[in-house]
Amino acid sequence: MIKKCIGCGLLLQDTDKNALGYTPNMKNDYCMRCFRLKNYGEKKEENVDLEGIFKKVNKAQGMAFFLVDFLNINESTIALFKKINIPKALIISKSDTLRKDFKHDKIILWLKKVYDIDTPVLFISNKLYMVSSNIFKVMDEYHTKTAYILGITNAGKSTFINGILKSNHIHKEILASNKPNTTLDFIKIRVGEYTLFDTPGFSYENDHLPIVNKEIKPVSLQIKAGTTLIIEDYQIYFKEDNRVVFYAFSEIKRVYQNTLNDGYSYHLDDNQDIVFPGIGFLNVKNECQILVNKDGLEVRMDFSEVVL
Repeated sequence: MIKKCIGCGLLLQDTDKNALGYTPNMKNDYCMRCFRLKNYGEKKEENVDLEGIFKKVNKAQGMAFFLVDFLNINESTIALFKKINIPKALIISKSDTLRKDFKHDKIILWLKKVYDIDTPVLFISNKLYMVSSNIFKVMDEYHTKTAYILGITNAGKSTFINGILKSNHIHKEILASNKPNTTLDFIKIRVGEYTLFDTPGFSYENDHLPIVNKEIKPVSLQIKAGTTLIIEDYQIYFKEDNRVVFYAFSEIKRVYQNTLNDGYSYHLDDNQDIVFPGIGFLNVKNECQILVNKDGLEVRMDFSEVVL
């Protein structure tokens, strides 16, 4: 009997308790690992074959939908999206966490200007399952009935797919978890004439931090010269007065003293962002030179600079 776990996508087996895919009863839908994750929140970290996923998808016939939430849009996640060679669309998940002034048309133009995204961009809401059915419209435009659902860990892939299943009255559920690498292999899902494949999520820096699931409320701060901002394990030192706006689902601390005498220098023009992967970004209003305790951070044009 050949059967796959509907949680992780691995083949079920009842012979080796210590191997992946084990279940004591082949009639079960979940392997023991996913059963314990679903019912008790237990999780063992497993490695995902990143290059293997792209190799398999890029050889396939069909198209890909890549999910990422707004706070996790950065050079690293967009680089993953650009590894997909078949027809694709970018899906901004958790759009209900965005403020009302974050207009979708403006975000699309910003993505084109900053990251050179010229593929379709869709928006979904975890609460309302917005545009879940629209992926089929996009698939029809590309003349395909097969799609691969990819994205970073915790972007909401399983919730998105479950929303599609529910809206199509299909009594099946993909295992959703806030723990990395729940899905370990491709999971095939039939929705009428269409075939979807749920794929393993891609890990990213700081993916252990709280998941964004409510409206992002930016924190505006007046910075005095000699202030060091502490954001998780990042330290950002300002030599001069400035104003910043912090977009993240995380706490920010202010230390009014010169606590960072040595660091990596970053130059920001007026109204630019400095990005903290997996956390969010800090919009700096006035041109300045700052010191940060880590190298290689992304500096980019702020969303507010886009004019429709």
